[in-house]
Amino acid sequence: MKQKLFIIFLLPILGLNAQNKAQELWIKNSPEIRMNIKDTPFEFRWRPIDQMIMPDYYFGKHSLIRTDIMIGVNVWKFKIFNYTKLDEFNRYWTGARIDLNLDFFNKKLLVNLQGRYFFGLNKKSSDHYYQVQYIRYVTTDKIHLGILSYGKTNTDEGFNEGEWFIGPSFFYKFPLNISFHVALTRNVFGSYQNMLFVRLGYKFKV
Repeated sequence: MKQKLFIIFLLPILGLNAQNKAQELWIKNSPEIRMNIKDTPFEFRWRPIDQMIMPDYYFGKHSLIRTDIMIGVNVWKFKIFNYTKLDEFNRYWTGARIDLNLDFFNKKLLVNLQGRYFFGLNKKSSDHYYQVQYIRYVTTDKIHLGILSYGKTNTDEGFNEGEWFIGPSFFYKFPLNISFHVALTRNVFGSYQNMLFVRLGYKFKV
C-alpha cells in the first residue's frame, strides 16, 4: 500500500493595528507533516512545532510553542478530524475539526468552511471554538481573489464577545510549490482592531 507524505511550511505574519495606531507584529512558524494513505479516506497531520512569536506581555515571554496532532477521514466534501493540541504551559485540548470544501462553475469558485471545537483537558485549558471561511475565485492557475474570515470565541462568552476578522484576500502560486497569501481584515465586533495577514507557504512531497 503506497503512502503520500507532504511537508508544508507555513509562516503567517499577523500585524495588528489598534485604534490608537499602536501596532504589533506576530510571526508564526508552523511546519505541518501530512500523510495520506493511497486508496483510503484516512489522513494524518502533525505540527511538531507550532510557534507563535509575539510581544512578551501576553505570556511573559516572546513566543508560545504548541504541538498539534490531527487524525482524519474524508467523507464526500467533508474532512473530519480528531484534533489534539498541547502547549509548553501544560495546557491540553482535544476536539473536532470539520472542513467542508465546495467548488462551483467548473472549479472556478472555491469555498472552504471550517469549524473547530476544543475541550480543555485540565483546569488550565478553557473550552473554545474557531470558525474559518475562505471563499475565492480562481482568476488564473496562479492567482486567486477572495474573502477570508476567521475568529475565536471561548465557550463561556457570547459569540459577539469573541473575535471575528473578515476582509479581501489575494493568493499567488509561485513555481516550486511556493505560495503567497495576503488578506487585510477587520474585526466585525469592534472598530478598534485591524489585522494584516501574510502567509508564505512551501510544500514538497516525498
